[in-house]
Amino acid sequence: MWRLTLAQMRRSLGRLTAAGIAVAIGTAFVAATLLAGDVMKRISYDSITASYGTADLIADAGESLSETTVDAVRAAPGVAAADPRVVVPYVSMSAGDKALTQTVVPVASDPAFDTQVVTAGALPTADGELALPERAAERLGVGVGDAVTVSYYRWEAAAADPTSGAGADEAAGADDAGAEDAGAADAGAAEATAPTEAAGTEDGTATADATAAPGEPEGTYREREVEATVVGLTTDPTSAWAQYGGAATSTQADALLWAGWGEGPGAPTLLDAATSQLLVALEPGTDTATVSDEVSDVLSAIGGPHSNVRVMTRDEAAEYSISGDGTGPILVVVLAFAAVAMIVAGLVIANTFQVLVAQRTRMLALLRCVGAVRSQVRRSVLLEAGILGLVASVLGTLLGTALVQLALLVMQNADLPFPVPSVVRPTVASVVAPLAVGIVVTVLAALTPARVATRVAPIAALRPADAPAAGSRAGRFRLVVSLLLVVGGALMLGGGVALSETFLVAAVGIAVLGGAASFVGLLVGAVFWMPKVVARIGRLVGRLGVPARLAAANTGRNPARTAATSTALLIGVTLVAMMSTGAVTARATLDDELDTRFPVDLAVSAPFTADEDGNAVTEPLPAGTVRALAELPGVAASAMLVRDSVEVGTTGTVVDALGITPEQATDVLRDADLVAAVGDGTVAVSRAVAEAGDIEDGDTVAVARTEGGGTADLTAVVVPLDSWVVLMTPTTLEQLGSPGTLSTAWLRVADVDASGQVVADLQELTADSPLDITGAAIERALYERAIDTLLAVVVGLLAVAVVIALIGVTNTLSLSVIERRRESATLRAVGLTRRQLRASMAVEGALIAGVGAVVGVLLGMAYGWLGSAAVLAGISDLQLRVPWADLGIVLGVALVAGVLASVLPGRSAARTPPVAALAVD
Repeated sequence: MWRLTLAQMRRSLGRLTAAGIAVAIGTAFVAATLLAGDVMKRISYDSITASYGTADLIADAGESLSETTVDAVRAAPGVAAADPRVVVPYVSMSAGDKALTQTVVPVASDPAFDTQVVTAGALPTADGELALPERAAERLGVGVGDAVTVSYYRWEAAAADPTSGAGADEAAGADDAGAEDAGAADAGAAEATAPTEAAGTEDGTATADATAAPGEPEGTYREREVEATVVGLTTDPTSAWAQYGGAATSTQADALLWAGWGEGPGAPTLLDAATSQLLVALEPGTDTATVSDEVSDVLSAIGGPHSNVRVMTRDEAAEYSISGDGTGPILVVVLAFAAVAMIVAGLVIANTFQVLVAQRTRMLALLRCVGAVRSQVRRSVLLEAGILGLVASVLGTLLGTALVQLALLVMQNADLPFPVPSVVRPTVASVVAPLAVGIVVTVLAALTPARVATRVAPIAALRPADAPAAGSRAGRFRLVVSLLLVVGGALMLGGGVALSETFLVAAVGIAVLGGAASFVGLLVGAVFWMPKVVARIGRLVGRLGVPARLAAANTGRNPARTAATSTALLIGVTLVAMMSTGAVTARATLDDELDTRFPVDLAVSAPFTADEDGNAVTEPLPAGTVRALAELPGVAASAMLVRDSVEVGTTGTVVDALGITPEQATDVLRDADLVAAVGDGTVAVSRAVAEAGDIEDGDTVAVARTEGGGTADLTAVVVPLDSWVVLMTPTTLEQLGSPGTLSTAWLRVADVDASGQVVADLQELTADSPLDITGAAIERALYERAIDTLLAVVVGLLAVAVVIALIGVTNTLSLSVIERRRESATLRAVGLTRRQLRASMAVEGALIAGVGAVVGVLLGMAYGWLGSAAVLAGISDLQLRVPWADLGIVLGVALVAGVLASVLPGRSAARTPPVAALAVD
């Protein structure tokens, strides 16, 4: 049977190729997903280990390190060098009218800890020196030998004698003295303790005159500036600091000083930094495990028996760090799409082998006549399926590997904030799993055709083949299972939507399970309802002429096969339509919510600074900024607003007051209620301010300028904003004795769908200035980018399933040609032309594909709306939308593809002469 099977495969090469393509695409999915998971893990690994340099050990003391602890580790046997891991983010640097924030790391004490390459000059060797990344130097317009102004905040304790000024002098002296006993902290500790965030205004700038709680030291953060000389330029070849946009290098004392850690006199120390990580380099020839134990003993002896000391190699540190990196859910989602592709491929394969069995009816019967038993015939079909699955799976695995390698090449040429591997490294799982899946799915899909092949009686070889019996009877068990899944899933889906406003996470989970169950139920019961849908639509199409009536009748010849073919297309189209509907609904809903929460599309404001007494000062917008913002492409209107600080209500709530005229409000605000709230004698109060000040809508509230001036009683209008601001007219501000500072610009975007481009242009315009950018367009650009990226990926993945399903349409039509060979010849003999016969096949293909696509679109819309309701109903008022363009494209592609799928079967049917078709073999 082996040689016979190979001979049969050679004769049916074209038909097997179509099924092989379906298998290859599905296995390529699986292989690419597994390889992509390995690549993501390697990227996470390399991103972590790159910042370690070539350190042999990474130690975590479990508590804040001190210089004494670091020196003790350096003195341990086998240790060549040890450095605390220091990362100081958000250090402000400026040169002329250009400014930026830059991460700073200290110069390594040993080459093993170096993470950057010097391209010009040298690394710092003394305080007041700085090495900048090439990009940062370019943005600031500086080179080696130029000076950069570093701005930072220092905690200054309140002076015992306010008139003596001693406290300020001591603090200033401490800043200038530098620090010899300096320490370090990792990035997480730096971000958590940065004074610019802890000091207290809404925009993150440090405030002065901090009032200490009982038992806490009294004092304030004061802004200081120091000149640093650029002594070198660097690059980051391993992307060690890509997540921070690069890292500047300074002495350890300067890094700690610019971080602003510590609240005592003198320079900050390692204990102030509260870091626990330590990089260790070993002496040549030493045993890693031995030195690891020595370092662990040293840290444990200093920290005590309860200290949580951990000493790891680079590999162990990376594994520990990425143990919860979040790539698992991504792989599960992509593998789910691979499963969809394989299910669709299984349906296509089953139809393909039905075609092959129908083609070989006489040959199989002759084999039975000459002595072949049923088990041999069954093994022959399954062997053919196994060979097909193996060959297609190998090709699919190679294709998936090639796609991942191509993606790596593209990523390497892109400016990405993480290191990208140069080549893909296949693993045992990424090779064995796709092969196993492809072979198993192919063999399982061939089981039913193999069983049909064994039922071919030997006498069938001695008589003409009968037309297949019309109709198909499905079991009651299938019907019961289908109804249970549909009804139960629908109830769960409805319950998830109902619970979304109170238990969001649980509601989403219930809705997802319910939607999946109901969809599976519809697929299981497709044999009951899909043929009826095709028949009804076929009756409407049949009015178009004889070919259409023939096509409609032919779709009912084998309802089970028609249902299976339409279902294969239905799966992909439903998921595509669901994602598209959910995306446009989510976008519209979030747009409506953002318009309510934010007063304006974009707000550009100058940051607060502090004067010598530590008082917050509102800076004006830089010269030329007003005109540049107004001329920015995509900006429909702009308004320049004055800003000042006021107290609202009897609770003394201090907020920012923005002065805006009714005309400006009409031009830049989207909320009509907010526009109506702006006027002389009124103050528009955000919800946050109203709650803090116990203010109700319509109350008369006293508003006073914080830095002297008058007081006015104004009518409060509470507006649904989340910002810590109040709005009033410039005239009202003048009544308070406030001239205001022209420090804020409000912009209205012409097209909200183009928010991403406007935000990108604005960020490019303000890249070299310390301006703060907020507003609805910022968040709109972020979620639109996320939605569009997810939608593109998902639709791309599901399009593969649609392509596989269309291969199934071709196979179904080919099987119809075989089964209706005599019928077609008879029709030709009584006058049906070749063109009419081909037209009948084209209508049949379009009908099968069109019904699957239409039903898929309707189901996709329903699932998309219900899913959006479950996710977004608890967040905002749901705004249901229909992606007409996307759905129209899906339907058009399905119809065109159905017609194209009929070309080859139609030509085969039309080319057969009527006499040859009626002849008895």
